[in-house]
Amino acid sequence: MGTVIGRVTLSVRNPRFKGERLLLTLPWKAGTFEGKESFEPAIVVYDDLGANIGQKIAISEGREAACPFPNPTPVDAYCAALVDDHFYKK
Repeated sequence: MGTVIGRVTLSVRNPRFKGERLLLTLPWKAGTFEGKESFEPAIVVYDDLGANIGQKIAISEGREAACPFPNPTPVDAYCAALVDDHFYKK
């Protein structure tokens, strides 16, 4: 999970990326689920779902981030879902 804090703009891009946005996202730590301000350093996330700044998203990282694409695509973090609400029970 993560919170979108901004967008990334490129002057040159890989031609495989069409119609996407790159989001600057703060990944959550375990404490974030409990309501504490606890985040990892920001990462860039590939988004084709239309997430907005301030929105909570589910993030897929590593090899799994490239799985939604039919051809090999250089993606390390992917916005897998837009999260409306979450519930955490200790």
